[in-house]
Amino acid sequence: MPLLIGAVVILALNLRTPLVAVGPVVGMIREDLGVSGSFVGLVTALPMLAFALFSPLAARLARLWGIENVLIGSSILLAIGIAVRSACPSAALLVAGTVILSAAIAMGNVLLPALAKRSLPHRVGLVIGAMTFTMSLSAAVAAAVAVPLAHWLNWRWSLGVWITTALLALPVWLYLKRQTPPAPPESPAYGQNPTQTPHAAGGLNVWASPAAWCISAMMGVQSLMFYAMANFLPSVLAEKGMSALEAGAYGSLFQAVSLLGVLGASALFAHSRHKQALGLGMALMLVAGIGGIWLGGLGTMWLWVTCVGISGSALFSVSLMLFALRTDSPQEAAALSGMAQSVGYTIAIFGPLGMGMLYDGFGSWRIPMGVLTAMMVGECALAWAATRAETLSQCAQAAEKRRRF
Repeated sequence: MPLLIGAVVILALNLRTPLVAVGPVVGMIREDLGVSGSFVGLVTALPMLAFALFSPLAARLARLWGIENVLIGSSILLAIGIAVRSACPSAALLVAGTVILSAAIAMGNVLLPALAKRSLPHRVGLVIGAMTFTMSLSAAVAAAVAVPLAHWLNWRWSLGVWITTALLALPVWLYLKRQTPPAPPESPAYGQNPTQTPHAAGGLNVWASPAAWCISAMMGVQSLMFYAMANFLPSVLAEKGMSALEAGAYGSLFQAVSLLGVLGASALFAHSRHKQALGLGMALMLVAGIGGIWLGGLGTMWLWVTCVGISGSALFSVSLMLFALRTDSPQEAAALSGMAQSVGYTIAIFGPLGMGMLYDGFGSWRIPMGVLTAMMVGECALAWAATRAETLSQCAQAAEKRRRF
Protein backbone atom coordinates (compact mmCIF):
# COMPACT_ATOMS: atom_id res chain seq x y z
CA MET A 1 0.00 0.00 0.00
CA PRO A 2 2.72 2.60 0.78
CA LEU A 3 4.23 2.07 -2.68
CA LEU A 4 0.89 2.61 -4.38
CA ILE A 5 0.11 5.74 -2.33
CA GLY A 6 3.56 7.11 -3.13
CA ALA A 7 3.08 6.45 -6.84
CA VAL A 8 -0.32 8.18 -6.76
CA VAL A 9 1.16 11.20 -4.98
CA ILE A 10 4.03 11.55 -7.46
CA LEU A 11 1.68 11.32 -10.43
CA ALA A 12 -0.79 13.73 -8.81
CA LEU A 13 1.99 16.34 -8.64
CA ASN A 14 1.58 16.65 -12.40
CA LEU A 15 -2.20 16.92 -12.65
CA ARG A 16 -2.48 20.67 -12.00
CA THR A 17 0.97 22.28 -11.89
CA PRO A 18 1.51 22.55 -15.70
CA LEU A 19 -1.88 24.28 -15.98
CA VAL A 20 -1.85 26.55 -12.91
CA ALA A 21 1.65 27.82 -13.75
CA VAL A 22 0.31 29.60 -16.86
CA GLY A 23 -2.05 32.10 -15.20
CA PRO A 24 0.51 34.19 -13.30
CA VAL A 25 2.69 34.70 -16.41
CA VAL A 26 0.06 35.33 -19.10
CA GLY A 27 1.12 38.97 -19.35
CA MET A 28 4.71 37.94 -20.09
CA ILE A 29 3.53 35.38 -22.65
CA ARG A 30 1.33 37.94 -24.39
CA GLU A 31 4.13 40.50 -24.52
CA ASP A 32 6.81 38.05 -25.65
CA LEU A 33 4.74 36.36 -28.36
CA GLY A 34 2.82 39.45 -29.44
CA VAL A 35 -0.53 37.67 -29.18
CA SER A 36 -3.93 39.05 -28.21
CA GLY A 37 -5.75 38.61 -24.94
CA SER A 38 -8.30 36.46 -26.77
CA PHE A 39 -5.54 34.09 -27.86
CA VAL A 40 -4.29 33.76 -24.30
CA GLY A 41 -7.87 33.15 -23.20
CA LEU A 42 -8.10 30.34 -25.74
CA VAL A 43 -4.89 28.78 -24.41
CA THR A 44 -6.20 28.84 -20.84
CA ALA A 45 -9.49 27.24 -21.98
CA LEU A 46 -7.79 24.48 -24.02
CA PRO A 47 -7.15 22.16 -21.03
CA MET A 48 -10.86 21.97 -20.16
CA LEU A 49 -11.72 21.28 -23.79
CA ALA A 50 -9.00 18.61 -23.97
CA PHE A 51 -10.28 16.98 -20.76
CA ALA A 52 -13.76 16.83 -22.25
CA LEU A 53 -12.50 15.27 -25.49
CA PHE A 54 -9.88 12.83 -24.21
CA SER A 55 -11.35 11.62 -20.89
CA PRO A 56 -13.72 9.07 -22.52
CA LEU A 57 -10.72 7.43 -24.24
CA ALA A 58 -8.96 6.58 -20.98
CA ALA A 59 -11.18 3.62 -20.04
CA ARG A 60 -10.80 2.07 -23.51
CA LEU A 61 -7.03 2.48 -23.44
CA ALA A 62 -6.89 0.91 -19.97
CA ARG A 63 -8.83 -2.12 -21.22
CA LEU A 64 -6.44 -2.53 -24.13
CA TRP A 65 -3.12 -2.00 -22.36
CA GLY A 66 -3.74 -1.89 -18.61
CA ILE A 67 -4.03 1.00 -16.17
CA GLU A 68 -0.33 1.14 -15.24
CA ASN A 69 0.82 1.11 -18.86
CA VAL A 70 -1.52 3.96 -19.78
CA LEU A 71 -0.36 6.02 -16.79
CA ILE A 72 3.29 5.39 -17.71
CA GLY A 73 2.54 6.46 -21.26
CA SER A 74 0.73 9.56 -20.02
CA SER A 75 3.78 10.59 -17.98
CA ILE A 76 5.93 10.36 -21.10
CA LEU A 77 3.34 12.30 -23.11
CA LEU A 78 3.15 14.94 -20.37
CA ALA A 79 6.92 15.47 -20.47
CA ILE A 80 6.76 15.80 -24.26
CA GLY A 81 3.94 18.35 -24.02
CA ILE A 82 5.80 20.45 -21.45
CA ALA A 83 8.95 20.35 -23.58
CA VAL A 84 7.08 21.36 -26.75
CA ARG A 85 5.31 24.24 -24.97
CA SER A 86 8.54 25.57 -23.50
CA ALA A 87 10.97 24.79 -26.32
CA CYS A 88 10.95 28.19 -27.98
CA PRO A 89 8.78 31.35 -28.03
CA SER A 90 6.12 30.26 -30.51
CA ALA A 91 2.33 30.65 -30.38
CA ALA A 92 1.85 27.43 -32.38
CA LEU A 93 4.08 25.39 -30.04
CA LEU A 94 2.34 26.91 -27.02
CA VAL A 95 -1.00 25.64 -28.32
CA ALA A 96 0.36 22.25 -29.43
CA GLY A 97 2.18 21.63 -26.16
CA THR A 98 -0.88 22.63 -24.12
CA VAL A 99 -3.09 20.17 -26.01
CA ILE A 100 -0.55 17.33 -25.62
CA LEU A 101 0.00 17.79 -21.90
CA SER A 102 -3.73 18.27 -21.27
CA ALA A 103 -4.48 14.96 -22.99
CA ALA A 104 -1.89 13.30 -20.75
CA ILE A 105 -3.38 14.86 -17.61
CA ALA A 106 -6.84 13.64 -18.65
CA MET A 107 -5.56 10.05 -18.48
CA GLY A 108 -4.40 10.50 -14.90
CA ASN A 109 -7.59 12.28 -13.85
CA VAL A 110 -9.70 9.38 -15.11
CA LEU A 111 -7.60 6.34 -14.24
CA LEU A 112 -6.31 7.09 -10.73
CA PRO A 113 -9.82 6.65 -9.19
CA ALA A 114 -10.19 3.40 -11.15
CA LEU A 115 -6.82 2.27 -9.83
CA ALA A 116 -8.00 2.98 -6.28
CA LYS A 117 -11.11 0.88 -6.93
CA ARG A 118 -9.03 -2.03 -8.22
CA SER A 119 -6.05 -2.07 -5.87
CA LEU A 120 -7.36 -0.63 -2.59
CA PRO A 121 -11.16 -0.91 -2.69
CA HIS A 122 -11.41 -0.45 1.10
CA ARG A 123 -9.08 2.56 1.14
CA VAL A 124 -10.65 4.61 -1.63
CA GLY A 125 -10.94 7.69 0.59
CA LEU A 126 -7.24 7.48 1.48
CA VAL A 127 -6.09 7.16 -2.14
CA ILE A 128 -8.39 9.90 -3.46
CA GLY A 129 -7.52 12.10 -0.49
CA ALA A 130 -3.80 11.73 -1.17
CA MET A 131 -4.42 12.49 -4.84
CA THR A 132 -6.55 15.60 -4.34
CA PHE A 133 -4.45 16.95 -1.45
CA THR A 134 -1.32 16.68 -3.58
CA MET A 135 -3.07 18.33 -6.52
CA SER A 136 -4.19 21.27 -4.38
CA LEU A 137 -0.86 21.72 -2.60
CA SER A 138 1.23 21.47 -5.77
CA ALA A 139 -1.11 23.92 -7.54
CA ALA A 140 -0.59 26.45 -4.76
CA VAL A 141 3.18 26.02 -5.02
CA ALA A 142 3.12 26.33 -8.81
CA ALA A 143 1.12 29.56 -8.64
CA ALA A 144 3.47 30.98 -6.00
CA VAL A 145 6.76 30.26 -7.81
CA ALA A 146 5.67 30.98 -11.40
CA VAL A 147 6.44 34.71 -11.41
CA PRO A 148 9.73 34.51 -9.43
CA LEU A 149 10.99 31.81 -11.81
CA ALA A 150 9.92 33.87 -14.83
CA HIS A 151 11.73 36.98 -13.49
CA TRP A 152 14.82 34.93 -12.70
CA LEU A 153 15.01 33.25 -16.11
CA ASN A 154 11.96 33.66 -18.40
CA TRP A 155 8.38 32.41 -18.69
CA ARG A 156 9.42 29.39 -20.74
CA TRP A 157 11.62 28.13 -17.91
CA SER A 158 8.83 28.91 -15.46
CA LEU A 159 6.53 26.56 -17.40
CA GLY A 160 9.21 24.06 -18.38
CA VAL A 161 10.52 23.34 -14.88
CA TRP A 162 7.57 21.00 -14.28
CA ILE A 163 9.03 18.48 -16.70
CA THR A 164 11.10 17.30 -13.73
CA THR A 165 8.07 16.00 -11.81
CA ALA A 166 6.72 14.35 -14.98
CA LEU A 167 9.99 12.48 -15.47
CA LEU A 168 10.21 11.66 -11.76
CA ALA A 169 6.95 9.71 -12.01
CA LEU A 170 8.31 7.37 -14.69
CA PRO A 171 10.71 5.18 -12.65
CA VAL A 172 8.23 4.96 -9.77
CA TRP A 173 5.42 3.70 -12.00
CA LEU A 174 7.73 1.35 -13.91
CA TYR A 175 8.78 -0.18 -10.59
CA LEU A 176 5.14 -0.38 -9.42
CA LYS A 177 4.19 -2.15 -12.65
CA ARG A 178 6.90 -4.77 -12.04
CA GLN A 179 5.63 -5.29 -8.48
CA THR A 180 1.98 -5.66 -9.54
CA PRO A 181 0.97 -9.26 -10.26
CA PRO A 182 -0.53 -9.74 -13.72
CA ALA A 183 -4.32 -9.68 -13.81
CA PRO A 184 -6.24 -12.76 -14.96
CA PRO A 185 -7.45 -12.71 -18.57
CA GLU A 186 -11.04 -12.01 -17.57
CA SER A 187 -10.07 -8.98 -15.49
CA PRO A 188 -11.97 -5.96 -16.80
CA ALA A 189 -9.09 -3.64 -16.01
CA TYR A 190 -6.67 -5.40 -18.32
CA GLY A 191 -8.04 -6.08 -21.68
CA GLN A 192 -11.42 -7.55 -21.75
CA ASN A 193 -12.98 -7.66 -25.17
CA PRO A 194 -11.30 -4.73 -26.97
CA THR A 195 -14.22 -4.44 -29.34
CA GLN A 196 -16.49 -3.39 -26.47
CA THR A 197 -17.69 0.18 -26.73
CA PRO A 198 -15.73 2.70 -24.63
CA HIS A 199 -18.72 3.69 -22.55
CA ALA A 200 -20.01 0.25 -21.75
CA ALA A 201 -18.59 -1.28 -18.62
CA GLY A 202 -19.24 -4.90 -17.80
CA GLY A 203 -22.57 -4.76 -19.63
CA LEU A 204 -23.47 -1.39 -18.06
CA ASN A 205 -23.65 1.60 -20.39
CA VAL A 206 -22.83 4.47 -18.06
CA TRP A 207 -24.02 7.00 -20.65
CA ALA A 208 -27.53 5.55 -20.31
CA SER A 209 -27.50 5.70 -16.51
CA PRO A 210 -29.43 8.57 -14.86
CA ALA A 211 -27.27 8.12 -11.75
CA ALA A 212 -24.11 8.57 -13.81
CA TRP A 213 -25.56 11.75 -15.32
CA CYS A 214 -26.27 13.10 -11.81
CA ILE A 215 -22.66 12.47 -10.78
CA SER A 216 -21.38 14.03 -14.00
CA ALA A 217 -23.59 17.10 -13.62
CA MET A 218 -22.58 17.55 -9.96
CA MET A 219 -18.91 17.48 -10.90
CA GLY A 220 -19.55 19.82 -13.84
CA VAL A 221 -21.32 22.50 -11.80
CA GLN A 222 -18.62 22.32 -9.11
CA SER A 223 -15.92 22.70 -11.76
CA LEU A 224 -17.80 25.58 -13.38
CA MET A 225 -17.85 27.36 -10.01
CA PHE A 226 -14.15 26.66 -9.38
CA TYR A 227 -12.91 28.01 -12.70
CA ALA A 228 -15.24 31.02 -12.49
CA MET A 229 -13.93 31.92 -9.03
CA ALA A 230 -10.30 31.15 -9.91
CA ASN A 231 -10.50 33.57 -12.82
CA PHE A 232 -12.78 36.33 -11.53
CA LEU A 233 -12.79 36.38 -7.70
CA PRO A 234 -10.24 39.24 -7.48
CA SER A 235 -12.24 41.26 -10.04
CA VAL A 236 -15.49 40.68 -8.11
CA LEU A 237 -13.87 41.86 -4.88
CA ALA A 238 -12.24 44.85 -6.58
CA GLU A 239 -15.67 46.00 -7.76
CA LYS A 240 -16.80 45.92 -4.13
CA GLY A 241 -14.02 48.36 -3.25
CA MET A 242 -11.18 46.07 -2.24
CA SER A 243 -7.65 47.00 -3.30
CA ALA A 244 -5.87 44.91 -5.92
CA LEU A 245 -3.39 43.65 -3.31
CA GLU A 246 -6.14 42.57 -0.91
CA ALA A 247 -8.18 40.98 -3.71
CA GLY A 248 -5.14 38.98 -4.78
CA ALA A 249 -4.64 37.83 -1.19
CA TYR A 250 -8.21 36.55 -1.09
CA GLY A 251 -7.51 34.65 -4.30
CA SER A 252 -4.63 32.94 -2.48
CA LEU A 253 -6.91 32.27 0.50
CA PHE A 254 -9.40 30.58 -1.83
CA GLN A 255 -6.68 28.16 -2.99
CA ALA A 256 -5.12 27.62 0.45
CA VAL A 257 -8.30 26.66 2.34
CA SER A 258 -9.14 24.12 -0.34
CA LEU A 259 -6.68 21.81 1.42
CA LEU A 260 -9.01 21.74 4.42
CA GLY A 261 -11.90 20.65 2.20
CA VAL A 262 -9.85 17.83 0.72
CA LEU A 263 -8.79 16.57 4.15
CA GLY A 264 -12.30 16.81 5.54
CA ALA A 265 -13.92 14.96 2.65
CA SER A 266 -11.23 12.27 2.66
CA ALA A 267 -11.62 11.65 6.39
CA LEU A 268 -15.40 11.69 6.57
CA PHE A 269 -17.09 10.76 3.32
CA ALA A 270 -15.89 7.33 2.18
CA HIS A 271 -16.91 5.44 5.33
CA SER A 272 -19.85 7.59 6.41
CA ARG A 273 -23.34 6.11 6.65
CA HIS A 274 -24.78 9.54 5.91
CA LYS A 275 -23.23 10.32 2.55
CA GLN A 276 -26.25 12.19 1.21
CA ALA A 277 -26.39 14.44 4.27
CA LEU A 278 -22.68 15.20 3.93
CA GLY A 279 -22.98 15.91 0.21
CA LEU A 280 -25.96 18.20 0.75
CA GLY A 281 -24.17 19.97 3.60
CA MET A 282 -21.17 20.69 1.38
CA ALA A 283 -23.43 22.03 -1.37
CA LEU A 284 -25.37 24.24 1.09
CA MET A 285 -22.06 25.62 2.35
CA LEU A 286 -21.23 26.45 -1.25
CA VAL A 287 -24.54 28.30 -1.66
CA ALA A 288 -23.81 30.32 1.49
CA GLY A 289 -20.27 31.13 0.32
CA ILE A 290 -21.14 32.22 -3.22
CA GLY A 291 -24.18 34.13 -1.95
CA GLY A 292 -22.03 35.84 0.67
CA ILE A 293 -19.48 36.93 -1.92
CA TRP A 294 -22.38 38.23 -4.03
CA LEU A 295 -24.27 40.14 -1.31
CA GLY A 296 -21.94 40.31 1.71
CA GLY A 297 -19.78 43.18 2.89
CA LEU A 298 -16.00 43.32 2.88
CA GLY A 299 -15.81 42.76 6.64
CA THR A 300 -17.14 39.20 6.34
CA MET A 301 -15.57 38.35 2.98
CA TRP A 302 -12.94 36.13 4.58
CA LEU A 303 -15.72 33.87 5.85
CA TRP A 304 -17.48 33.54 2.50
CA VAL A 305 -14.28 32.91 0.54
CA THR A 306 -13.29 30.27 3.11
CA CYS A 307 -16.68 28.59 2.77
CA VAL A 308 -16.35 28.44 -1.02
CA GLY A 309 -12.77 27.14 -0.94
CA ILE A 310 -13.51 24.39 1.59
CA SER A 311 -16.86 23.21 0.23
CA GLY A 312 -15.82 23.42 -3.43
CA SER A 313 -12.70 21.28 -2.93
CA ALA A 314 -14.65 18.87 -0.72
CA LEU A 315 -17.25 18.33 -3.45
CA PHE A 316 -14.48 17.78 -6.00
CA SER A 317 -12.97 15.08 -3.76
CA VAL A 318 -16.41 13.53 -3.27
CA SER A 319 -16.92 13.43 -7.06
CA LEU A 320 -13.70 11.44 -7.48
CA MET A 321 -14.63 9.07 -4.67
CA LEU A 322 -18.03 8.41 -6.22
CA PHE A 323 -16.34 6.99 -9.32
CA ALA A 324 -15.16 4.12 -7.12
CA LEU A 325 -17.89 4.00 -4.47
CA ARG A 326 -20.83 3.83 -6.89
CA THR A 327 -19.39 1.22 -9.26
CA ASP A 328 -18.86 -2.53 -8.98
CA SER A 329 -15.58 -2.95 -10.88
CA PRO A 330 -12.48 -1.02 -11.93
CA GLN A 331 -13.81 -1.09 -15.50
CA GLU A 332 -17.06 0.59 -14.45
CA ALA A 333 -15.10 3.08 -12.35
CA ALA A 334 -12.94 4.04 -15.33
CA ALA A 335 -15.97 4.34 -17.61
CA LEU A 336 -17.85 6.52 -15.11
CA SER A 337 -14.74 8.62 -14.48
CA GLY A 338 -14.27 9.17 -18.21
CA MET A 339 -17.91 10.11 -18.72
CA ALA A 340 -18.12 12.40 -15.68
CA GLN A 341 -14.94 14.26 -16.55
CA SER A 342 -15.94 14.61 -20.19
CA VAL A 343 -19.38 15.99 -19.29
CA GLY A 344 -18.06 17.89 -16.28
CA TYR A 345 -15.33 19.78 -18.07
CA THR A 346 -17.65 20.55 -20.97
CA ILE A 347 -19.93 22.24 -18.43
CA ALA A 348 -16.93 23.88 -16.73
CA ILE A 349 -15.91 25.68 -19.92
CA PHE A 350 -19.00 27.86 -19.52
CA GLY A 351 -17.87 29.07 -16.07
CA PRO A 352 -15.28 31.66 -17.11
CA LEU A 353 -16.91 32.07 -20.52
CA GLY A 354 -20.41 32.67 -19.14
CA MET A 355 -19.26 34.93 -16.31
CA GLY A 356 -17.28 37.03 -18.77
CA MET A 357 -20.18 37.33 -21.19
CA LEU A 358 -22.62 38.31 -18.43
CA TYR A 359 -20.18 40.93 -17.16
CA ASP A 360 -19.77 42.36 -20.65
CA GLY A 361 -23.54 42.48 -21.05
CA PHE A 362 -24.41 44.08 -17.69
CA GLY A 363 -21.21 45.95 -16.84
CA SER A 364 -21.21 44.59 -13.28
CA TRP A 365 -20.43 41.40 -11.40
CA ARG A 366 -23.73 41.44 -9.48
CA ILE A 367 -25.75 39.65 -12.16
CA PRO A 368 -23.09 36.99 -12.90
CA MET A 369 -22.70 36.28 -9.18
CA GLY A 370 -26.48 36.05 -8.77
CA VAL A 371 -26.65 33.50 -11.59
CA LEU A 372 -23.78 31.55 -10.04
CA THR A 373 -25.55 31.51 -6.67
CA ALA A 374 -28.70 30.13 -8.32
CA MET A 375 -26.62 27.39 -9.95
CA MET A 376 -25.25 26.41 -6.53
CA VAL A 377 -28.84 25.92 -5.35
CA GLY A 378 -29.21 23.43 -8.21
CA GLU A 379 -25.95 21.83 -7.06
CA CYS A 380 -27.69 20.94 -3.78
CA ALA A 381 -30.22 18.77 -5.62
CA LEU A 382 -27.46 17.19 -7.71
CA ALA A 383 -25.33 16.45 -4.63
CA TRP A 384 -28.27 14.75 -2.88
CA ALA A 385 -28.99 12.56 -5.90
CA ALA A 386 -25.35 11.81 -6.74
CA THR A 387 -24.33 10.65 -3.26
CA ARG A 388 -26.88 7.85 -2.90
CA ALA A 389 -25.50 4.57 -1.60
CA GLU A 390 -26.62 2.35 -4.51
CA THR A 391 -24.17 1.52 -7.27
CA LEU A 392 -24.99 2.29 -10.90
CA SER A 393 -25.84 -1.36 -11.55
CA GLN A 394 -28.16 -1.51 -8.56
CA CYS A 395 -29.93 1.65 -9.77
CA ALA A 396 -30.30 0.12 -13.24
CA GLN A 397 -31.71 -3.11 -11.79
CA ALA A 398 -34.19 -1.18 -9.62
CA ALA A 399 -35.32 0.83 -12.64
CA GLU A 400 -35.79 -2.35 -14.65
CA LYS A 401 -37.96 -3.86 -11.89
CA ARG A 402 -40.12 -0.72 -11.84
CA ARG A 403 -40.60 -0.95 -15.59
CA ARG A 404 -41.71 -4.59 -15.31
CA PHE A 405 -44.27 -3.84 -12.62
